[in-house]
Amino acid sequence: MKILIIKLGAIGDVLRTTAILQGLKEKYRNCYISWATKKESFGILKNNKFIDRIFLIGNGAKNELKEKECDLVISLDDNYEACEFASGVNPKKLVGAYLKDNKRAYTKDSALWFDMGLISRFGKKKADILKAKNKKTYQEIMYKMLGLKYKKQEPILNLTKKELDFGREFAQKNKIGKKDLVIGINTGAGGRWHDKKLSIEKAAELVDELNKIKNARLLLFGGPEEKERNGRIKKLIKTKIIDAGCSNSLMEFASLVNLCNILVTSDSLAMHIGVALKKKVVAFFCPTSPYEIELYNRGIKIVPRKGCVCCYKEKCDITPEYDVDEIVRGVKKLI
Repeated sequence: MKILIIKLGAIGDVLRTTAILQGLKEKYRNCYISWATKKESFGILKNNKFIDRIFLIGNGAKNELKEKECDLVISLDDNYEACEFASGVNPKKLVGAYLKDNKRAYTKDSALWFDMGLISRFGKKKADILKAKNKKTYQEIMYKMLGLKYKKQEPILNLTKKELDFGREFAQKNKIGKKDLVIGINTGAGGRWHDKKLSIEKAAELVDELNKIKNARLLLFGGPEEKERNGRIKKLIKTKIIDAGCSNSLMEFASLVNLCNILVTSDSLAMHIGVALKKKVVAFFCPTSPYEIELYNRGIKIVPRKGCVCCYKEKCDITPEYDVDEIVRGVKKLI
């Protein structure tokens, strides 16, 4: 049985999709699994023992796959590029999105997911309603869609020795001890959804409150987009924080998240990495769905006391207001 997974989208989405691999291996014994993605996601897939081969889009993968036989193609992105790619392969069975008469479409057995998306057969208005009503996690939906037995199989992220050593060296340099309670704070969330982030003032307030916890050592996380933002947070705080930096590679970032006992984060790549590394997570959600996220009984979900949930607007109609004390209480529950 030869299976091809097409998942090109955001790195966090690619990572959470790795949860289906164990289910596929359980249903299709001795299957050969290939994964087509973009080079940005290669690092999180490269050490996964369930993946036999990775194809990088843009490196001739399309032509190479046309010449290979596939029994099952699982196409999980609704953008034109992914649909075109899925339609260029000739499998015995396709589940997911593809091109039909040069328009994006999806198979009937994948409706549970794509009915809520941008290419929904019902149109965007009803798709948004279905999205808001949904209470199933992404993993539950994927398993049902693929006819797999769901047992809360987890996403997979394996760090190499080199990556683990990077984290250890950072801990030594910053005198982070084994008895310290390391709390990571990731308040940014890229650029797509403005209101996913805590405000700079709330983030600074959160840092100062978390520093009151016994033996707490705080790490401030961010990507290149958060460099200026994190600098402003550091100027506002009255206590100490260790800056994890904003220029780490993907796997260096993951190795630093791996140092944390608890991660406080927006619905973002950091959250998906924390979940895959089996960290305790306090995650706050706006404007995306908290219900789709599986924290595997190791986390707490926070929604704004005022603001949008599941609106998926780039800028919410109501600016979210978070209760910093609620986030701190969530961290304390996980200690």
